[in-house]
Amino acid sequence: MKEHRMTVSNIITISRLALLPFIVHFLLTDQRVIAFAIMLISLLSDGLDGYLARRLHQESRLGKFLDPLCDKIFLAVILITLLYIRIVPLWVVVLIVSRDFLILLGSYVLLKNKSIVQVSNVFGKITGFIFGAMILAFTINLTLIGTILMYTSIVVMTVAFITYSRNYLRIMKGVE
Repeated sequence: MKEHRMTVSNIITISRLALLPFIVHFLLTDQRVIAFAIMLISLLSDGLDGYLARRLHQESRLGKFLDPLCDKIFLAVILITLLYIRIVPLWVVVLIVSRDFLILLGSYVLLKNKSIVQVSNVFGKITGFIFGAMILAFTINLTLIGTILMYTSIVVMTVAFITYSRNYLRIMKGVE
């Protein structure tokens, strides 16, 4: 794996964070269609950055750490904004943000102590997709669909978290 500091993929990843203030502004000013459009572009770029990294042979440790970090920051900011405008309940925000914080903390410990970047597993990718669909649904007032996705995400998120935790413990014990 080549170590490129600033690649096209990493720039796309960081651009998701640059779009956050606009999404928050449009949500807070009740311009949800615009917020939805920018959010959709951001979420689609999440798949594009990984594809480009592989296609251009620019996969890097930085990108493997930066991408999930940006994903988690993006989701937390959107969820807190949706909480603020009374679209999602507090317990959902606390549950999802706490889970993401624990995953980031575990990833940091693995990177620091074992020089390993833990990558997303299939359940993590499914969870991310459902989270994206959920925030999009809530953004354009598809409350029933958003609620179904919210409860579905909790189940898949739990499975993903257990899988990450087991992998983390295995690596920390030296059973790779």
